Amino acid sequence: MYNFNVIAYLINLKRAEDRLSSAKETFDKVGIKFELEVAVDGKELSLPNPNYAELKYNLLHGKKTNLGELGCYFSHLNVLKKFLDTKEDFALVCEDDIEFEEDIVEIISCAISSGINFDLLRLSGGSDRKKEKGMPIKLKKIHKEFYIALNFGFKSGTGCYLVNRFAAKNLIERMRIMSLPIDHAIDRDWALNLRSLCITPSPVNLKEELHLGNSYIQAKSEFKFPFYKRYWIMAPYRILNELTRLFYKIFIFVKIKIES
Repeated sequence: MYNFNVIAYLINLKRAEDRLSSAKETFDKVGIKFELEVAVDGKELSLPNPNYAELKYNLLHGKKTNLGELGCYFSHLNVLKKFLDTKEDFALVCEDDIEFEEDIVEIISCAISSGINFDLLRLSGGSDRKKEKGMPIKLKKIHKEFYIALNFGFKSGTGCYLVNRFAAKNLIERMRIMSLPIDHAIDRDWALNLRSLCITPSPVNLKEELHLGNSYIQAKSEFKFPFYKRYWIMAPYRILNELTRLFYKIFIFVKIKIES
């Protein structure tokens, strides 16, 4: 299906049979074959966990522990470890509530051959196609209305992304101990020593019927600590994080322009 070596993975909870059925139809429609990764089920986890820094998570994220988020985090790391046991150049990592644009294979191919280097390529948006996440700045048109771009803001969600072997190694090494949800952790490319880009508009979106109000992770507001407890640690961290992001992204933007 590709002119380069890519392996696709689908992360799916064993008990989420409806999502697996939906995902199979989605992948078949665009001609992508996938390896099924049985997700780590948060219901089967317990605390303390040697790979989870609970206090740091509480302070930086301002929430109580959600075992569903731990399961999701560990599932993504498991996929990356399996990818490194292959000889493929890239891994397409997918969650089970997504839907592809019909040209997704060509979009990915064009991104890889665009001449703009990346280690991690974020492909998914949210369930609302009109709202583009992450404040993407367009770098180059690659296919029809799709551009390879650089996010200047936080891009939530890990529904679908493309990762090379260098990035997979860094993600495994630097995210071994969980202290943030997977989408927050993977979005800090300056701390992960990799270059993260995206495609805009997002060629992969979330199926509304499987995402909103029907999430197996259930990352709801009930997990949040009261505002007066969250503010003093989380707010300064978020401000510092976003300032670091801004300066790093400006640096990467300039570097890409020089390379081009």
